[in-house]
Amino acid sequence: MSDIIKYPNMTEKAMDDLDFQNKLQFVVAGDAAKPEIADAVSEQFDVTVVDVQTQVQPDGEKKAYVKLSEDDEAEDVASRIGVF
Repeated sequence: MSDIIKYPNMTEKAMDDLDFQNKLQFVVAGDAAKPEIADAVSEQFDVTVVDVQTQVQPDGEKKAYVKLSEDDEAEDVASRIGVF
């Protein structure tokens, strides 16, 4: 599972998503499917994933936008993984 999530992506937009939409952004493996990403995030960070959206960048890097349930705080997860 850990080979699916490469690293968290923290940009200004990612911080807005974190604060206002309870979403986390990750750079993921290019061949990772949405259900695999949801399972990996759920298992690795002990959270409930509501939705996953993906985007492949022009440089070939794949980003995942992961929305967490209302019971889980994206800021808490970001703090635990050392983003702050």
